[in-house]
Amino acid sequence: MTSRGRGHVAVVTAGALVMGSLTACASGARDVDPGEPTTVRWYVDDAPRYAALARTCSDGSAGEFRLELVEAPSHPTERRIDLLQRLRTGDELDVIGLDTALVAELAASGLLADLADSDADDLTEGRTEASVEAVTVDGTVVAAPWTYEPQVLFHRGSTAERAGLDMTAPVTWNQLSGGADRIGGSLQVAGTTTDWVRALVAGAADEETADLDDLLTGLAGAPGETAGGVVRTYAASDVGPGPSPDAASAFVAPGGAFLVGPASLLRLPGLAPVVGELQVAPYPLASASAQTSRSPLGGTALAVAGTAVDEDVAVEAITCLTAARAQTSLATTTGHLPTLTEALGSTEVASAFGDDLAVVREALDGGVPEPVAAQAHLVAAAIEAGWAPVTDVRTTTPASSAGEARRLLDGGLA
Repeated sequence: MTSRGRGHVAVVTAGALVMGSLTACASGARDVDPGEPTTVRWYVDDAPRYAALARTCSDGSAGEFRLELVEAPSHPTERRIDLLQRLRTGDELDVIGLDTALVAELAASGLLADLADSDADDLTEGRTEASVEAVTVDGTVVAAPWTYEPQVLFHRGSTAERAGLDMTAPVTWNQLSGGADRIGGSLQVAGTTTDWVRALVAGAADEETADLDDLLTGLAGAPGETAGGVVRTYAASDVGPGPSPDAASAFVAPGGAFLVGPASLLRLPGLAPVVGELQVAPYPLASASAQTSRSPLGGTALAVAGTAVDEDVAVEAITCLTAARAQTSLATTTGHLPTLTEALGSTEVASAFGDDLAVVREALDGGVPEPVAAQAHLVAAAIEAGWAPVTDVRTTTPASSAGEARRLLDGGLA
């Protein structure tokens, strides 16, 4: 196939599962030997877990392409910086496993290849509404939905009962903090501080969605005060450090009682020691008066990089990676929720999640997606700076972080 010569504004992806060998970063032009498979460099977090999928798609391409995995940093902030640097310096990535929170920023920066209308239609057909909205920027689909999931509450065995919590009814963050404190256990939080804060604000305002302005308005008002109170109670209870990349391992360690994090943690190898006693409950309520828990939503899209050697072949690889068979396999092996409704409703996924699937799907339906905005990273920077560590959060923190975010959005220096 020949390159379509698209511009560098939008993103394309579609899927199944991809094959590939882990490789070091290499920039510079690649020579393509006639008759040889095109090497498609796939940038993705936790790359080794996708090696089998990469092989499946490579083998199924009839010699058209060979997927080569490129490991991305595990921390979202580090991943954003690394990806921007690679794309801006000409590192020839072809397919990008892109955090949905970054889709709008990279599209606006001209770092993604344009997606043809026909490809956009093919890659979004039959996908969940929230996952399609996450890759739609100003009315244009710029990437392929791949995985998209909510956060839920995990607890171990009789932990909740010993903590005096009735898990047949919704529990609040403050109840969780108090319960963990009573039994000398921990309440671990996976994900980012921004995820936590936006979910708390949305939960206090009882809003399913919020653009940047709605988020900042809520942050500066009563919902922000509620969110701040939750974090201060958590910090005073001394039951955990707040959002941390080590949350899952701390949950498995002695004293681990509760863990709030993405649904895919159900299949995390590190949780294997406690999987037999693991139970899943809805995301905690922001307050006792809240009507519904609002879980933060997020996932990964697959996009064609503006540096792609052959954009057509990159689209073919994405189409394989996002296909029903690939998504079903992905869900059963990694726990990442499919965006394809066919896969989400399959017997394989139902068997893999068991009774927990109902909780996960309810959280998905009522969750809070990230704002699809090119400047969302500026708001995240203000929240991360103002709300971490949790012991530094004061009554003034919500309003001051909202003010700092608006300053950055208005062009202020970070």
